[in-house]
Amino acid sequence: MTLPNLLLALALLALPALPPSLRAQSADSARVGPTARPGSTAAVDTLFPSRRARAKPPISPRNAFFESVLVPGWGQATLHRSTAGGIYVAIEAMSIAMLIQSKKELSAARAAARDSVFNPDSGRFVVTPLGSLVKTRKQAVEDWTALLIFNHLLAGADAFVAAHLWDVPVQVTPAGSRYQATISAKVRF
Repeated sequence: MTLPNLLLALALLALPALPPSLRAQSADSARVGPTARPGSTAAVDTLFPSRRARAKPPISPRNAFFESVLVPGWGQATLHRSTAGGIYVAIEAMSIAMLIQSKKELSAARAAARDSVFNPDSGRFVVTPLGSLVKTRKQAVEDWTALLIFNHLLAGADAFVAAHLWDVPVQVTPAGSRYQATISAKVRF
């Protein structure tokens, strides 16, 4: 089994771990804000919690950024954002597999460019048709490399923002009908 096929198989095996649907998910409104310790009789203000009482992210924004720039999805996993992390990992695996495939095709095109074929119509030796694709294959390698770099930077920026917005309770609700789609978001400060 070649490496691109192995990476593709691993990505396909990881797909069932992603959540099946966002409609089935709803925020647990009973757990928003701080709660009193067991056995404590003190009342807790859950409507306007103080800055100290808010939950802190498990990682600083700077460290989340660097984790996700190094390995896309790592910062998201640390921040308990498995769906976003899974998407970045899937894009990474696909990009690496396609980059390897594009490099193999570029190598084959370069080898074909050094070869020639006899053309019976003209009576001359001509460059093989695959040899004329060197420039196109080189562009494909550059494109997949650019996508890899972009994925790393986007994953880092996403983790950085997610760590900053860790304590902002947001409830996103998708809805739709046959002719329209609506996404509503509730943000409480």
